[in-house]
Amino acid sequence: MKKIVLIIRQELITTFSRPSFLIVAIGIPLLSVLILGGVKLIQSRSADDATIPDSPQEERQLEVEGYIDHSGLIQIIPPDLPEGYLLSYDSEDQAKQALASGEISAYYIIPTDYVENGELIYVFPENRPLIDDGQKWVMHWTILVNLLDGDLERAGRIWNPVGQLDERVITASEEVVSPIASEACSRPGADCESNDLVRYIPSLMAALFYIAFMFSSTMLFASIGTEKENRTLEVLLLSVSPRQLLAGKTIGLGIAGLIQTLIWLGAVFTIFNLGGSTLSLPENFSFPVDILIWSLIFFLSGFGVYATLMAGAGALVPKMKDAGGANFIAMTPLLLGYMVGIIAPLADAAEAALPIILSFFPLTSPIVMVMRLTNSVVPLWQLLLSAGLLIAANYLIIRATAFMFQAQNLLSGQPFSIKRYFQIMLKRN
Repeated sequence: MKKIVLIIRQELITTFSRPSFLIVAIGIPLLSVLILGGVKLIQSRSADDATIPDSPQEERQLEVEGYIDHSGLIQIIPPDLPEGYLLSYDSEDQAKQALASGEISAYYIIPTDYVENGELIYVFPENRPLIDDGQKWVMHWTILVNLLDGDLERAGRIWNPVGQLDERVITASEEVVSPIASEACSRPGADCESNDLVRYIPSLMAALFYIAFMFSSTMLFASIGTEKENRTLEVLLLSVSPRQLLAGKTIGLGIAGLIQTLIWLGAVFTIFNLGGSTLSLPENFSFPVDILIWSLIFFLSGFGVYATLMAGAGALVPKMKDAGGANFIAMTPLLLGYMVGIIAPLADAAEAALPIILSFFPLTSPIVMVMRLTNSVVPLWQLLLSAGLLIAANYLIIRATAFMFQAQNLLSGQPFSIKRYFQIMLKRN
């Protein structure tokens, strides 16, 4: 057991030392979340320009500003603005002195012909941060209220003429439905016809899992193949048995793949649950947690299947340049699952016969079942049956692949053969 732990530790150190792994596993999802956060920050700051404080509790969010009114338009300060946050000055010199002393953060100049041309001058210090665009809505609101002779209710209607927008579409049967309030758009799936992003999340999940399986399984294949080609494997087999080598490498890279998948799923969960209006998602949309839980179960079981298949292929490949045929044999079922997982949601056929059958077949279920689970609510018995078959296949494939991890196979210089691959896998003690 101690030797297996050492192999696991070495695989984790090696994997997390690769810049490519760090970029794919951590960099890309983190960057995606940061980009979304930056966009939301910009949108929120822009929205502040069109938002009026609802209560005096927001006084601390305002900065004191001043104005010079050459037009004589400003007769009152709107009563819903905190007192003392918009100061009047008789001349620009007074306003400049107040700005220099820090009494105000900026000031406005309202020209004498403002009513005719609508021009307004906004003066602020040059050391203001670039991200700080001020609070110009304060003066906009003040001018609007004064133009309407202090009628706050009418000004509010002009400021925000649409209090609530109820979006509706006419279906083919001429029924009026409200997709925003519809259950169909409260979760991912093809039933949400009003939002393409929500509709095609199942295809995104299929692509995500395909990349995760390919990346993780290929790392195991490359690890064994490279060590065999540079003859490091000969040295390792002096200290550990082939079975210990298989167990250590599979578990170590499985942990790395699990961490990568957790980060990716966490990023997807964060982006779609916090994206909101930034991604034009329906108001009641949420990414269900149960999808994440079942996705992890199918990833772990699926990784065991494909990692051991790739490990067995790596054990029989004498040189990495001969890896093409081995890769093709091991990953063809995964490619089939990927194609169905991508195309079925796009063609509104996620619940057709072929996707349902492939969601139970162990070599394709890790991708197709996750696609179905994301697309709609899958009955619990189907999830349990699919997961059970996958775990059983996992056990059988690991056991079969273990026959390839024998010294005569690992140290053999024979070229890779599809016939030999299946003969050894089907071998019995």
